[in-house]
Amino acid sequence: MPVTNPYRLDRSVVPVTYAIELEPDLERFVFRGSEEIVIRALKPFSRITLHALDLKIVKASLDPAGSRDSLPARRIDYDPEMETVTLDFGRVIPRQKAARLRLEFTGELNDQMHGFYRTRYEAGGRERWGAATQFEATDARRAFPCWDEPDFKAQFDITLTVPSGLTALSNMPVRSQRRAGNGKKRISYETTPVMSTYLVAFVVADLVYSEAKDRDGVLIRVYTAPGKKEQGRFGLDVALHTLPFFADWFGIPYALPKLDMVALPDFASGAMENWGLVTYRETALLVDPKQSSASARQRVAEVIDHELAHQWFGNLVTMKWWTDLWLNEGFASFMGPKAVDRQFPEWKVWDQYFANECLGALRADSLRNTHPIEIPVKNPHEIREIFDAITYSRGSVVYRMLEHYLGEAVFRQGLRRYLKRHAFGNAGTGDLWRALEEVSGKPVSSLMAAYTRQPGYPLVSVESRRRGENLTLSLEQSRFLFDGAEDRDNLRWKVPVAMTGAGLGKQHLTLLGGRRTSIRLPVPPGGWVKLNAGQTGFYRVRYPEELLRPLVARLEQRAFSVSECLGILSDVFALTRSGHATTAQALDLIWSARKETDFNVWAAMIGMLRDIENVLTADRALPELQVLGRKLLLPVARRLGWDPRPEDRYSDILLRSMALSNLGHFGELETVQTARRKFLDHTRNGRLNPNLRQAVYAIAAEFGTAAEYEGLLEIYASAGMQEEKVRVLRALTRVRDSKQIPRILKFALSPRVRPQDSYVILGGFGGNPAAREAAWDFVRANWRVLEKRYRGGSVNLFGHIVEGAVTGFSTLEKWRSVRAFLNMHPVQGTERTVRQSLEVIKSNAAWAGRGTRELRAWFSANAPTLRSES
Repeated sequence: MPVTNPYRLDRSVVPVTYAIELEPDLERFVFRGSEEIVIRALKPFSRITLHALDLKIVKASLDPAGSRDSLPARRIDYDPEMETVTLDFGRVIPRQKAARLRLEFTGELNDQMHGFYRTRYEAGGRERWGAATQFEATDARRAFPCWDEPDFKAQFDITLTVPSGLTALSNMPVRSQRRAGNGKKRISYETTPVMSTYLVAFVVADLVYSEAKDRDGVLIRVYTAPGKKEQGRFGLDVALHTLPFFADWFGIPYALPKLDMVALPDFASGAMENWGLVTYRETALLVDPKQSSASARQRVAEVIDHELAHQWFGNLVTMKWWTDLWLNEGFASFMGPKAVDRQFPEWKVWDQYFANECLGALRADSLRNTHPIEIPVKNPHEIREIFDAITYSRGSVVYRMLEHYLGEAVFRQGLRRYLKRHAFGNAGTGDLWRALEEVSGKPVSSLMAAYTRQPGYPLVSVESRRRGENLTLSLEQSRFLFDGAEDRDNLRWKVPVAMTGAGLGKQHLTLLGGRRTSIRLPVPPGGWVKLNAGQTGFYRVRYPEELLRPLVARLEQRAFSVSECLGILSDVFALTRSGHATTAQALDLIWSARKETDFNVWAAMIGMLRDIENVLTADRALPELQVLGRKLLLPVARRLGWDPRPEDRYSDILLRSMALSNLGHFGELETVQTARRKFLDHTRNGRLNPNLRQAVYAIAAEFGTAAEYEGLLEIYASAGMQEEKVRVLRALTRVRDSKQIPRILKFALSPRVRPQDSYVILGGFGGNPAAREAAWDFVRANWRVLEKRYRGGSVNLFGHIVEGAVTGFSTLEKWRSVRAFLNMHPVQGTERTVRQSLEVIKSNAAWAGRGTRELRAWFSANAPTLRSES
């Protein structure tokens, strides 16, 4: 099939093996390299085009097979737009089975956390520099000339020349090591399996490690900066569990002889699944037994298990092109919780999965400017933008739907067939559907096509009609849109609608394939019925009042599972945002669920209240909203208290911090005073429970004086753990003091804050009505600085900053001014993020227009209840 994407390389010359030698200079932040690439040419050629970016090729030659002559390149032409270099040999060369392309080149160890970059850390009490790589999606070309596309798989022989006192790691174990003179050593690594360029990796730094072998004999090491070795023990224990867990689940052994996991101080994303050398932010790998919170431990386990799932889905079998990125990321987002749940069942991770991944996918995919899971992408900027909630969260939800539809045993059997059939190769979505259809006999492709090839998801609207003991439901599907607009494209899905209810016994299942269908159910008068039983379907439900009322009653009785409770809450609130329900209905529902004890349900309800607060803050009803927040949260805080209890469940530990933090935010005086006392005591003795620190820091920042602000900066400066530093940054986004806000914004771009963390403040202030305008003004004033800092990054940090800074605005006037600025200052790789952000602002404005009236009316009607605050 001919290549039609101009950004993709010609397929007539392909790599077979790479032998790459690199020597980084950690004082001048440059590197030099050489490589010998065995290539196969399928037809005669005179030129070779491959990827290279920010590299200078100083020498290039070709040794044709069977010839003693070496042909130097007559011309070396760079194309910065296409990120390629073309070597012109000045004559036609016949087809080749194994010609050798030899290159010498130089490059920069950049400070942008992609390609081959420099990283700063402390060792022996002084600042040191190391080097690391981040190649996904298209940045291997910044480290060595290559065919930098996922289906140009090849084997790699890596050699690194580094200072003798440093550790140097790559994908494979060390083959040999010798002195190289000038205080350096030359390390060669074993040959890799055939693999994609984006999975190649190397790290050079002063590192220490802990190690153990898993039950299959694979050597696992966790590398950290000196002084942090013990913080890697928890991550090592997780990997020792998960690597053999996945080997058993897939029925395929881990393919490499070792697995290294490295904590890097400078790292743009959470982690990267490089085959055999997984790299992480420090916050995603390190756990201090005395200083880390429970949520931080859980995040470490989740990230590790996500990356280890990739060792099969992504590394062993790789997508053919980035259009199918969801195969990798969606699968890892679905499989990671399986491993976490097996090792830590008390965490009830599937409830959190539904709250975070499923509801997150529903939120992201409700925008008109969303995209299909399978999305055609051409260039690196477009590729970078699809590392988003659609690819990760919605992709994982598709796998969840499939497992429920097929049954876990059949689903697993199909995945095993897919992995074994395409091992060490490439595959696409159709290949996965084919394997699942072969083992199940079900029409997987036709059922799932709409969920992967078109954007959005359905809203199933219900009408009911009673006849005696039976209830007839009329179901109608339409695309759900965040702003409530009609879908002009008239999209349709095959919706598996599972129903449960009074008198039904087992679940009833019907397939809504067209626009409408009807079903008769034996639901007695006064009974209830719920669609999307178990919340396994990717759709929302709109009930008529007569069906919603009994569901709300059961919600108040805590008769639903966590996921079903979340589903009802989320659907009603989404319908409120879109104008299909009123703000009063959403508040009624929140009030009905106030007796819930689960962390995930409370996280959803608090999120809804904060959304109401953020969008409707111009209204005089804000004091009443604070009263409502206190009324809801005070019983939770009193039940849990400030101190851990022997009977605490894991959910209680998470809920305590969140409840106290938000109770303080809503102005509960005793909570604020207690938090400020605890903060002062902590600055003196440092004994504050890690699970309470985020809450205490946030309240101290929001209600404290300049003294608390300075205390937070002192904690930040003295913290040895990045987890603690990030806690402080998050807390600072709660500051209301107009004198401190400009100082915090300047601090975010100072050398004291690593570039990967600046967005915590610059984007986080967008959720703070007191700081939102100042933060956006600061982002605009520093636009060129931010663009230079994050341009071309492997993670869309610039997009995250813009999105966070502007999506809290809620007037058409602000929408027009933000749109004008962003149109005048375009940044490649943020185009979709900009469109989505503008869409949210406009929707906020529409909700604010009707929601303030609804909010005022609800508070008036419920004034007696609110006045009884104790």
